Amino acid sequence: MANLQTQFNNFHNTIKVDFDDSQPLRNKRDLIVGNLKDGLKKLFPTNTPTFRFFNQGSYDLATGVEPLSGEDYDIDVGIIFNFSKSIYKPVQVKEWVYNALNTGSRTVEIKRPCVRVQYHSNGAKWFHVDLAVYSTDKDYLGNEVNYIAKGFIGSSEDKKIWEISEPFRLKELLKSKITDGSDREQFRRVIRYLKRWKDYNFSSTVAGRPTGIALTACCHNLFTSQKDRVYNPYTYSYAYQYNDQRALQNVVSGIVGMFTWNNKISVKLPVQPYNDLFEKMSDSQMLLMKMKIVTLRDVLLAASNETSSLNACIKLQKVFGDKFPIS
Repeated sequence: MANLQTQFNNFHNTIKVDFDDSQPLRNKRDLIVGNLKDGLKKLFPTNTPTFRFFNQGSYDLATGVEPLSGEDYDIDVGIIFNFSKSIYKPVQVKEWVYNALNTGSRTVEIKRPCVRVQYHSNGAKWFHVDLAVYSTDKDYLGNEVNYIAKGFIGSSEDKKIWEISEPFRLKELLKSKITDGSDREQFRRVIRYLKRWKDYNFSSTVAGRPTGIALTACCHNLFTSQKDRVYNPYTYSYAYQYNDQRALQNVVSGIVGMFTWNNKISVKLPVQPYNDLFEKMSDSQMLLMKMKIVTLRDVLLAASNETSSLNACIKLQKVFGDKFPIS
């Protein structure tokens, strides 16, 4: 059986994006946040709404991946306004954000969960910033409670809501569940492998691609760290080495097992509002996902049975793309 940890490590280093290491991405985020402050000041010269911001999504969880050719970078930023949800309507506040940022050559769009600012380069999409808008309230103990603004201008009134949200708790939950820092790194690597599989096997322009947060929630439920005791002939000693292939294989097999007899899958966000992260997929989209994840499981199994690392890598390229190294 071939040991592919070096190849998986190289693959991970190729596909990962770390926000902290990317000055251009940080600059764009800071530009947007600065523009929002200035824009709100122009809209409201007195009693200007104030807010604080934070990274959320894959950059907050350190699970970002390089986009494939033709796709763009996705930056998620949370904007927490310093007022109660009872004072303003959710879409009203999103319109402030839209009007404050809708300047220059960028395009701005109000979407149901956020306000999206899209940048282009040479006529192609370069990156976009999704601004999730939150209000601030207090519970009876004085703890901060956040609600996210949902809906857009054309939404029916029952879809324009402030929905309770815990934007900081998911990261805390992952940290408390996987307490060892090195194990957490393997957890993040497995999420990145799954995200690249998703990007490579599902078109970004066609509905039905599983979301990154849905795959992250699956990993949260299914991941256990995997490592082997490996002998070093140079030091005449044993040491533990992470086995990403087996960790990924276990998660993928677990996802296959989550499908019901009639090819449905459901996984809840592990924090409020505990919504089903696959609820927007149709029956045919779920069936397609099942077929593709079964293929991934079978390829991982076949690769794990290979004695030749070269043959194993050739198999893995078919599900991860040509960035998976062949060696």
